[in-house]
Amino acid sequence: MKPTEALQQLRATPAGELEGVLARIDVAHTVEAIAGNLISGLFRGDERRELVQLLCIDRVDELSPAMRARIVHALRRLPMSAEVSAGIRSTLLSLTGEPFRDMKYLLNATGDSHDLEHVVYERLTPTDRDAVLAHIAAEAASAPSTDLRILCDIDDTVKAMLHDDRYPRGTVYPGVVELLKALDQGRAAQPSRPGDLTFVTARPGGPKGLIEQYTRNALTGLGLPPHAVLGGSIFNLFTKASIKARKLQNFERERTLFPECRFLFLGDSGQADAQVGAEMLRRGPDFVVTVLIHEVVPVTGAKRASLEAAGIRFHSSYDEAASILHGLGVIDRAGRDAVVRAVDEVSGMMT
Repeated sequence: MKPTEALQQLRATPAGELEGVLARIDVAHTVEAIAGNLISGLFRGDERRELVQLLCIDRVDELSPAMRARIVHALRRLPMSAEVSAGIRSTLLSLTGEPFRDMKYLLNATGDSHDLEHVVYERLTPTDRDAVLAHIAAEAASAPSTDLRILCDIDDTVKAMLHDDRYPRGTVYPGVVELLKALDQGRAAQPSRPGDLTFVTARPGGPKGLIEQYTRNALTGLGLPPHAVLGGSIFNLFTKASIKARKLQNFERERTLFPECRFLFLGDSGQADAQVGAEMLRRGPDFVVTVLIHEVVPVTGAKRASLEAAGIRFHSSYDEAASILHGLGVIDRAGRDAVVRAVDEVSGMMT
């Protein structure tokens, strides 16, 4: 369908039927096509404003949380402008309660670099961002949740990559996928709701989020729950201090975007994750349930004692991690046993 025809069809859609029409078209492609024509001068500028006004303000109440998430996901791909920002803000502020929370989680599990963090921090003007964050905070205050947000490092936490010579490079650690599944389901009010799992890395996002997308692609096929990836800047790769700073920024954004939840962080001892985790616990003791560090580089003596005193828990394998989390009541027995079986199966093949 040509952009002109799509816009005309949306204009003419009777009240109550807009959701059905949008469900039958590629919303992202249609919005981008209209924007492309606007840039080419084939459409008048007021027609883009009409599209945003139609979908985000005038008829947004006809749309489900899932469709509103699709609209925001489509708009975020356009060049940043006050007009697009206002449309995203209006859509995000159009819901309250569980429907708003559903929309947030759907936006955070889009499968590309344009997750909730990207939308709020990269596609909104400062004024619109403040309004959206205030709405998020107000909704969280009115309805706290028992949902658990899982923040998970990748290198030497999910896969042996940098410091761990026990496995070939790129090996997925036995039991880690099963543990992430158990965590995603164990404390969630709605176990099937996407968006509980976020991978936190200092890897740069790259131009147009290409490296973040590469990171996502590297996780594809592991059977993981729906998830987001928060990346870093190329400048964050030079020192442990800069890696720590970026991961803490990611944590603060997660806490701001999901203040109603509680958090758990999984990292490793190869870089700065233990220090990051200790600072998370210090900044948000009411938010962070625990921090588990995969010990790929030995941590001993006074340093280990100091980190354990701060609340850090170390483990050398994921069956051990599962036992710790089961003891804390974070995962159930079935989840723990699934991890133990996965580790035992790999151990049996290696002996």
